[in-house]
Amino acid sequence: MAAVAPQATQGRREQILEAALRVIGRSGREAVTHRAVAEEAGVPLGSTTYYFDSRDDLLAQALEHVAADAIRHYARLAEELRSVSSPAELADGLLSELVAAAENRTAYIAEYELWLEAGRRPELREAAQSWCDAEQLAVAGAMESLGSREPAIDASLVVAAIDGLGERLLGREEDPAQAAKELRPELIRLIERLVG
Repeated sequence: MAAVAPQATQGRREQILEAALRVIGRSGREAVTHRAVAEEAGVPLGSTTYYFDSRDDLLAQALEHVAADAIRHYARLAEELRSVSSPAELADGLLSELVAAAENRTAYIAEYELWLEAGRRPELREAAQSWCDAEQLAVAGAMESLGSREPAIDASLVVAAIDGLGERLLGREEDPAQAAKELRPELIRLIERLVG
């Protein structure tokens, strides 16, 4: 019985964090209140105040939750990307990741909102930076496989380009896959020039 309680506790906490992300993605960080998140999660208000001391604590833990998931994802992706054999293959893999993220528009917007929150709150920057580092490390492995002389620096440029393309996808009404198809030549050109 003792083993069930921590799992139930963790499950409820994650349920609340996922609800907070949906609220953030739909309505922005300012919409996050204990009441709004409890309603979204379908839990009593007391559950949110039990797990999270304040609105700031809820936002901080939401960022940490997303960052931890992203770090695990990029660790797996790094293995896949190391096997790419051309700039076009790397671009296609990265754009596929971008489209998958952008297709869940609410979650994708929530991630950007949390990045902005980290920009305003120094105590959140470590989690945000770890997330960014994991993505750059995954791309650096691929850049190294393609012959980059400075894979870490080149990966930083590619990740910045992907982030910029992601913002462009969010600004469009069209299907993310179609938009990414149009942006593909730009990303291939960048990678080709970097691995030269």
